[in-house]
Amino acid sequence: MIVNTPHLISVIIPAYNAEQFIHLALESVWSQSYPPHEIIVIDDGSTDNTRKILKEIEGKVRCLYQQNRGPSSARNAGIRVAKGDLICFLDADDLWVSNKLATQRAYMMAHPEIAMVFSDHEEFNEEGMGLVSYLGTKLKAFGAFPIETGPIENAFEKLVVENFISTPTVMVRKDCLEKTGVFDEEIWSVEDRDLWLRISAAFSIACIPKIFCKRRFHQGNISQQQELTLQGRVRVLEKNRKLFPQLASDAVWRSQLAGHFFDLGFLLLQKGRKWEAFQAGIKTLSYGLEGIAEEGLRVRLPVIFQGCGLLGATILGWRMSRYLWKPIKKIFW
Repeated sequence: MIVNTPHLISVIIPAYNAEQFIHLALESVWSQSYPPHEIIVIDDGSTDNTRKILKEIEGKVRCLYQQNRGPSSARNAGIRVAKGDLICFLDADDLWVSNKLATQRAYMMAHPEIAMVFSDHEEFNEEGMGLVSYLGTKLKAFGAFPIETGPIENAFEKLVVENFISTPTVMVRKDCLEKTGVFDEEIWSVEDRDLWLRISAAFSIACIPKIFCKRRFHQGNISQQQELTLQGRVRVLEKNRKLFPQLASDAVWRSQLAGHFFDLGFLLLQKGRKWEAFQAGIKTLSYGLEGIAEEGLRVRLPVIFQGCGLLGATILGWRMSRYLWKPIKKIFW
């Protein structure tokens, strides 16, 4: 059980070329009904006017400056100097609703066994139009998702299947991070999912399914870089399978890894990088074959088919491989 009584909140904001949005993000923090103890902004090697803007508001916020090392490094720099019992993260182009900190702080004080609480967010575009509820998009992965406030059952395995935790909605106890470690600085995409997995492996986490954050959808989002995202998913799952193999079933590990390798291989093939696509096909096939003894050939056949199809596409071309596999597919489906 976590015994700290939280009373101070540290807000950590990594900023890279954020001159257009950083003032709006900070205004959403300054407007909180329960103000944080401190706001730490880390300029991650910006090449625009971000540093100049931050120099003008030093005193109202604590500013750190570093060479460009990515969001994991920037957030970790903030965590290292944070004085609060509770840590929150906000990206420099996103916004909080005014009761975010107050509501989450009250929940954490009432539930000392919970290490981290998160919420829903709503995306909005450059015209300010609301787009979609983040948790709402996760229904397809789980069939149903918690709509009641409270702890998430079997959170680790759920996170292996799908990342349902949005970083700017998180409030986490600092002493929890001291035990699990912070963001992996070798991962530049999906680095948040890696940390949530490590936290959920050791502690209870909870959801307040209300929209506490407005996330800006634009072409500069690092999450829009599809190849980097797929590579990050593979790396995060392979890493955490080695660390916590028993916290998710072998079938779940295999299914998720095979699917990500197949998606990555198909993307690489589209880019004309056939050798890398071939290697991804080998990994897809290997994860498909891995589960035959446990699950049976018929269950694993779709994944095996995907791996073989990807390998064939790298050699024969995508159209030819699909043509050759059609009669085989009819036998089994």
